[in-house]
Amino acid sequence: MIEKAPSILVIDSKHSELQRVEKFIEDVFSYYNFNKDCFNKVFLCISEATVNSIIHGNKEDHRKKVELNVDCKKHLISVTITDEGEGFDINEVPNPTSKENLLKESGRGIHIIQTIADKLTFNKKGNSLKFEIECK
Repeated sequence: MIEKAPSILVIDSKHSELQRVEKFIEDVFSYYNFNKDCFNKVFLCISEATVNSIIHGNKEDHRKKVELNVDCKKHLISVTITDEGEGFDINEVPNPTSKENLLKESGRGIHIIQTIADKLTFNKKGNSLKFEIECK
């Protein structure tokens, strides 16, 4: 079986671009005939990572881009999201489940992705993350 090349979407650092991201992921799910029950998990992880890239990575600079790279094999969806920011150190991200962070309005995105995804990695610079979710 010939595998389809990864799908790539490049967006501006604007919250309104999340509509394009959702349509893009819907198209990927349709093409690969993935179980619709898995869509919400995948889209939640993608939207959390994309919003982090827009706000924290690119500092909402509309001239900067966020790239989504989606690669699918059988029942596995692999997503890489990269921004043009300076990056961050995952070890310096506060634990959102710690008592002092429970009432904070932000800081849960990476924790959500870690909880949902089967695998999560970051590049050395800290401006790109990759997660995998098995969709059966």
